[in-house]
Amino acid sequence: MRLFTAAVPPPDVADHLAAALAGIGKVDWVPRDSWHITLGYYGEDDPGTRVPWVREQVKGLVAPTVSLTDAGNFGHTVWMGVSAVDSSFQDLGTALRWNDRHDWHPHLTVGHGEPIELPYSGPQWTVDEVLLLGAGRRYVYTVLDRLRFAA
Repeated sequence: MRLFTAAVPPPDVADHLAAALAGIGKVDWVPRDSWHITLGYYGEDDPGTRVPWVREQVKGLVAPTVSLTDAGNFGHTVWMGVSAVDSSFQDLGTALRWNDRHDWHPHLTVGHGEPIELPYSGPQWTVDEVLLLGAGRRYVYTVLDRLRFAA
């Protein structure tokens, strides 16, 4: 099973983004219930090994505050950028990276198609948990573990 860690925007943030995307055509939209910001990607991996590793990596980190920003693209992948209020989001991303396969460019994939022009500034929210997700099929994810930040 392909595994990755992610942060999921809360419903009010997703509602705000969905309203901004409404009416934009020529994009094959990602289902809203699959929206997430990938924090670390681990490829084919064993959940029994990855769960304790992720728990150890997140231990002691501070819950970051973020917001979604302007649209961008990687080829035909359309995404929204992520803006962090302080360094705690970068610390989280650094802690959860594995093998440094790619530069980390935090984003939320919203669709596939031609690039779109969308200046956007979404509401801020605090990432209160990290999810370890398993991917079987495209946009079908299974929550394998939830790691809540200490209050």
